[in-house]
Amino acid sequence: MLYSLREQLSFEIDEANLPIRSEQIRARLRSYPRMVAARSAVTLMVLGLMWGKVAVPVLLGWAGMLFLMYAIESLYVWRYWDAMRTVAECRIWHSRLMLFVSLVGGLWGAGGLLLFVPDNLAYQAILICAMLGMAAGAVTTNPVFPPALYIFVPLLILPILLANALVGDSEHLLLSGLLMLFLVYVMITGKELAQTFELSLRQMLENKQLAQGLILENQRAELAQQQAEQASISKSRFLAAASHDLRQPMHALTMFVGALKAHVHGEQGTRLMAQVETSVDVLGEMFDSLLDISRLDTGAVSPYYQTFPVQQIFDRMEGEFSRIAQEKGLALNMEECADTVHSDSLLLERILRNLLANAIRYTERGWVSVRCERVAENLKIEVRDSGLGISGEHLPHIFDEYYQIGNKQRDRNNGLGLGLAIVQRLARLLGAEVRVSSSEGVGSCFSLLLPLELSDVMIQAVSKV
Repeated sequence: MLYSLREQLSFEIDEANLPIRSEQIRARLRSYPRMVAARSAVTLMVLGLMWGKVAVPVLLGWAGMLFLMYAIESLYVWRYWDAMRTVAECRIWHSRLMLFVSLVGGLWGAGGLLLFVPDNLAYQAILICAMLGMAAGAVTTNPVFPPALYIFVPLLILPILLANALVGDSEHLLLSGLLMLFLVYVMITGKELAQTFELSLRQMLENKQLAQGLILENQRAELAQQQAEQASISKSRFLAAASHDLRQPMHALTMFVGALKAHVHGEQGTRLMAQVETSVDVLGEMFDSLLDISRLDTGAVSPYYQTFPVQQIFDRMEGEFSRIAQEKGLALNMEECADTVHSDSLLLERILRNLLANAIRYTERGWVSVRCERVAENLKIEVRDSGLGISGEHLPHIFDEYYQIGNKQRDRNNGLGLGLAIVQRLARLLGAEVRVSSSEGVGSCFSLLLPLELSDVMIQAVSKV
C-alpha cells in the first residue's frame, strides 16, 4: 500500500518502515553532488546577471548565505553518509534534511523579493527563469524525499509570485497566474513521481527479501538472482519516467520566456532579453546532459543501424562549426572521407560533434582538424587540435561524470563535465572505442575506432550494453 499525501508529508519513521525510509534518505543523499553543482551554477548565473542592478551588499549577502548552506549540506552528507542504520539515526537525518530544505528554499524564495528589480521586466524575467529552473530541477531530486518537494517548491515560487502580484498591472498579474499554475503542475508531477519511486522501492525490497530466502534453496538460486535484478530494473524505469516529466517544465519555462519577449522594448531590453534566452538555453543544456546520462544508463537508447557515407556527417559539421572556428581565429580542416559504415548516423554524429565542439572550445589559437582512415576492419576518425592539451594526471579521469579540468569556478558555459561521459557511453553502444592522446601545451587527439560492419553477434552484444 502506497503512502498517502499526509503520510508523505509527516514522513513518520518506525521499525516497520525503516528499510523504505532509510533508502529514501540514501537516494536523496546520492543526488547531492549533481544537485549542489546545478544549484551553484544557477546561483553564479543570477549573481552575474543581477550585478549592478541590485545593491551589492544584498546580492553578495544572498549568494554568500546560499553557498554557505551548500557547503554545510555537503559537509554533513560527507560526514554522516552511513549514519542511518537505526530509527533514531534516520529521524536525525530527517530533521537535518527538513532544516536544510527549509533554509535553502527560504533563501531562494527571499531572493525572489530581494532581487526583484522594479520597472525592469528584463531583469524580472531573469529572476523568474532562475526560480522556474530551480523548481524544475526539484522535480527529479525531491520526490525521493517527499517532504522536501512540498516545502522547497512553495518556498521558492510563492515569494516571486507575490512580488509580481504586488506590481498590480495586467502583465504581472498574468505572470502571477502562470506561476501559480506552474506551481500546481510541479507539485502534482512531484507527487506522482514520489509514488512511482516508492512503488519501485517497495518492489526492490520485497524482491531482496525473497532472494535472501530463496538463496537457502539451491534449486531456486537462479530465480532469486533474477528477481533481485528486476528490482534494479524497476528503479531504472523510475529514472526514465523522471526524465520524461522533467522536460515538460523546461518546455513551459521556454514558453514563458517567449511570452515575456513580446513585452520587452528598446536596445537595453533587447540585449537583456538575449541574456535571458541564453540563460534558459544553458539551463536546458544542463538538464539535457543529466537526462541523457540517465537514459543511456537505463538502456532507453537503442541504435538504428544503416549503411551511410561518413562524409555526410563531415559536411554537416563543417557547415556548422566553420563559422564558430572562424570567430575564434582558428583554422578548421575537415579532410574528405570516402568510407561508408554500418552504424547509427545520429549517434555517430553526436559523438563527433561533441568531440569537435570540445576541441574548438579549448583551443585558443592554431587549428582543429578532423580526418578518417581505415585500420584493419575498422574506421578510425580523429579529432586533433593545437589547444591546451591535457596533463597525464587528468587523462585517466576525463571520461568520468562531472570531471572538469581548469573549471574550479564551475563556469556554467563549460557545462557540467558530462560531455565525454556521454561520448564514451554512445561509443560503447555502437561497438566503438574512444582513445585519447594529449600533451599539455601542445594539443590533443581523440580517436574513435568504429567497426565498418557489425556482425549479428556483435549487434547482439552491443544491444546488451
